[in-house]
This record gives sequence, C-alpha cells and structure tokens, in this order.
Amino acid sequence: MPDLTGYWAKYDTTLKRIRDEKPKDLAELKVILDDFEPPSSGVAFFPNAADDQLDDALIDAGWRIHYIESDYLWEAKSPTGSRIHFTEGDVHDGPWAPWPKPTESETPA
Repeated sequence: MPDLTGYWAKYDTTLKRIRDEKPKDLAELKVILDDFEPPSSGVAFFPNAADDQLDDALIDAGWRIHYIESDYLWEAKSPTGSRIHFTEGDVHDGPWAPWPKPTESETPA
C-alpha cells in the first residue's frame, strides 16, 4: 500500500494557506490550489476528500457558501464580492445560478 502521508500533509497545508492568506478572489485562490494539484476541467481543482474541505476553509477565510447539492455543488462569494462555483472538485469562475438572498444558515457566525 502506498504511503499517502505526503499527500495528506499537502492537503492540510493547502487548506491552512487558504485560512491564513484569505484569498479575495479566484486568481488568489487559484495560486494556492494549483500548488496542490493542477486544474482538471475547471480553472482550479481541489478534491474535497476529507472531513476538512475547501468550503470549510473558505468560510473560515470570510467567504459565504450557498450549497446547491450537498458538498459537491456549491457557490461561494468572497468578502470583496468575487464569486466562484464548485462542481465535484472543479472550481469555476462566477456563479452557478443567480445569487440568492443568504439565509442565516449560510452566513458564517
């Protein structure tokens, strides 16, 4: 069985960088994500393969998340108004759909 220690260390480091650096838009987020893994069919990619995920790190960095379909399809809006959407690991520019009025459950505490 292969040793995945390095993979998970890099996964955790990527999420820590997002929390620490607080990217304000897709360009800044892409720089961080591309250090972990190159893009697939989106502008950037992150596998969301553990309990701690990209949406968790973005919330901690001040972004708001609107879940469309569980944790594999969602939109995010940065504190500066930059918007992205996430589809099964692929990060894309702009919204998936028109941005709804946030509910209390979507607004970080």
